[in-house]
Amino acid sequence: MTKRLIGIDLGQRSLRLAILTREQGVISVASVTESPHEETADQRAILQSFLNSDFHLGDRLAACLPGGAAFIRRLTFPFSERKKITAALSFEMASQLPVTLDGYTTVLQPPVKTPEGAVVVAAAVKTTQLAEALEPFDASGIPLHVMDLAPHAYVAGLKDFLTDGLLVCAMEQSTSLALISAGEVLDYRQLPLGPETSVADQARAIHREAIALSRTQSLDGMTLQLMGPLATRGLVTGLSALRDHVELLSIDINGQIIEATLLPAVALALRAADTGKGQAFNLRQGAFALKGEWVGLRKTLVLAACLAGLTLVTVAASMGLSYFDKQQQADILQQQIVSLYKETFPQATTIVDVPLQMKSAIRQLQEDVGMIAHDQPSSLHLLRALSDLPESLTVDIDEFTMERNEVRISGRTSTFEAVNRMAETFRKSAYFKKVEVAESKMDLAGKQVSYRMRMTLSGKGASS
Repeated sequence: MTKRLIGIDLGQRSLRLAILTREQGVISVASVTESPHEETADQRAILQSFLNSDFHLGDRLAACLPGGAAFIRRLTFPFSERKKITAALSFEMASQLPVTLDGYTTVLQPPVKTPEGAVVVAAAVKTTQLAEALEPFDASGIPLHVMDLAPHAYVAGLKDFLTDGLLVCAMEQSTSLALISAGEVLDYRQLPLGPETSVADQARAIHREAIALSRTQSLDGMTLQLMGPLATRGLVTGLSALRDHVELLSIDINGQIIEATLLPAVALALRAADTGKGQAFNLRQGAFALKGEWVGLRKTLVLAACLAGLTLVTVAASMGLSYFDKQQQADILQQQIVSLYKETFPQATTIVDVPLQMKSAIRQLQEDVGMIAHDQPSSLHLLRALSDLPESLTVDIDEFTMERNEVRISGRTSTFEAVNRMAETFRKSAYFKKVEVAESKMDLAGKQVSYRMRMTLSGKGASS
């Protein structure tokens, strides 16, 4: 599913909007637009026109206040649990500010653990100023997820594109310098520079503050990377006359180059991708937490849940009725099978597994009639073969026994020669593969010879 990342850069004279898309971890640029406006009140109409109130659950929107709107301090605590830090934040913050915190909203970045406890970057913003900044979004039904502070928001969004050094954000409201190391703001300066300030004065002020920031960290020769609507080629030229390593920042997002002028909006869109784990602020907390998006989606979610429940009930009822119908059919078939079995085998007294019992009874009947298998002759065929003897032989067969693979006969004849001829005749038959004279003996009167023969069935001639 494609998700949108939307950055909203609110300037004094123009509004810049960046819409990025994220699909399977790949971020692309959908659009970056800029619209001038005469008054701050026009921002709401421009926002509604740009965004068209077309928001989806996966969309993330971000904006920021200028750095001068907040007091920002780096605090240390002898513990690292976030709940404890949050509880002690106001007291520790108040001890380092020149004002009381009445009427201020405090927010902190994720604590960084140290061997002694934790280091936290915290900010205090006037509650009325924060409410005024959020009012156009809430009144227009625009689900702003992140309200950060410059320049921290820009660094958080562009951390994968920035090198260690100084990031200069030349904005319409003011200009900020952020000292960056490993994608984090170590320190920053806020300068009251705007469009009315000459380029030469801007360059001198930025150069002077860059030297001051470098000395706080004992660093020299750091690169200045410039971005923002006032970051022009002229400003780069002016700074290059005062110092080395000055460049106009531009980035490449999936093959599309974003120039310095529109980078703040794109940086905010990239900042929107961070859900709170990065070192950045989000003033959308507590009384200012985003509620409108969930209120708007609640009806849709409730309706979807009702439809899902109704679908489950319908499917369950359908499956239950189908099972009941099939069970009735199975019961009727079982009754018919039992009735048929009783009619076929009335002597049966115990009925447990009718199909299995019927197969066993049929097999027994087949054995009884000599049809043990399809490849063996029937008893009728064997009796016909036994009677098919030469007319010159006088033979009596007193007993005939047929088993699964063997036939045994016994009887009387006149001579031993007759017994041997009878055995030879049977050996020529296709029904027998082996014929043995088990016994032949003359009676006491010397008139008759009694015999017993055992013949192994060959399995041939069953169809004859």
